Amino acid sequence: MREISDTTSNTLNKSVGANNGSNNSEVDPDLRFLTLPLVLVIAFIGILIATVNSLVIFLMYKKKTLRTPTNVFLASLAVSDLISGVVGIPLFFVCSKVERGFYSCVSSAIFIRFTAISSVCHVLLVAYDRYIHIVHPLQHTYVITKRRAIGAIFFAWLFSFAASVIQLSWYGLNESDLRDYDATTENIDLQYSRACLVLFFGIPLFLMCFIYGRIFYISFTHMENDRRLTNALQQPRCLRRREWRGSSVLLMMVVIFTGCWLPFFLQMLNDHKESSLLSPMPLWATRLLVILRFIPPFSNPLLCTLSKHDFRSVFKTAVFQKILMGLSIEVTEQITLNTRASQSMHSETNRFRSVSSAMNSH
Repeated sequence: MREISDTTSNTLNKSVGANNGSNNSEVDPDLRFLTLPLVLVIAFIGILIATVNSLVIFLMYKKKTLRTPTNVFLASLAVSDLISGVVGIPLFFVCSKVERGFYSCVSSAIFIRFTAISSVCHVLLVAYDRYIHIVHPLQHTYVITKRRAIGAIFFAWLFSFAASVIQLSWYGLNESDLRDYDATTENIDLQYSRACLVLFFGIPLFLMCFIYGRIFYISFTHMENDRRLTNALQQPRCLRRREWRGSSVLLMMVVIFTGCWLPFFLQMLNDHKESSLLSPMPLWATRLLVILRFIPPFSNPLLCTLSKHDFRSVFKTAVFQKILMGLSIEVTEQITLNTRASQSMHSETNRFRSVSSAMNSH
């Protein structure tokens, strides 16, 4: 389990060329892995992750019209991304800063892998749902039911958990068992890392390229047919902008998926292919990989959920109602103040008249 043992706080806070036997050496502040700028960047990303995913869950909770089988996938994806930010990032900080926090690093590595696999599985479910909706629109309501959606989500969570903790089956739970292992165990770890690369990156990327390529082709065909069947130029331009906007979202999803998850799973494989730590990855590259790991939990709700028309409509309506409510409160308060001022002036006028009448009578 080298990728776990190499992420302990002692290793992370040593110089780039340090090995496991140099834990007693002084740490150069310039060569610390977890610097203040990196902490601020990751913490800011964590706040964004918590904000956007909480917004998705809140909208699903408030509006019953959003509780469709399609949006159930998106809500589950939001939960997966949310715990990645609110639990995964603090665990990573604890692993990086706590002295002798070996078990916290084991928990952090397993949890980050669990949320990564869960995110990939949920993205595949969302892609399959979109494929059925566009390629077979008449069969979508029969194929994607709420019961099947909940069953698929339950399987995705269970499969992600099993795939992330299965590595502990050929280790003991003692620290010595996790640190010291023979060549046979390391070979099993190597095969496990290769399986993760194929199952959770290679195959999903192929399926996403096929699904989104098919969706793009059908959307482009529909756009061309609409352009040929109508003579009005204004409407096709609106449809064309909408189609290209949807295609750009699909392209961004594939690019982010590749750019963020490929380094993550390659690093898992690289940890087991190295026989020593004499020439590890440069420190800046390691920091960049950490940042890239937390980009998908932030981008998924923006591209998969908040870009959908129903979520955007509910969000705009909620914001608009909030603004109107605030304006109405301000107007009501202003009217109340004006009324009170008018009443005060009226009472003062009456008092002045009564005094004047009394003086005139005398």
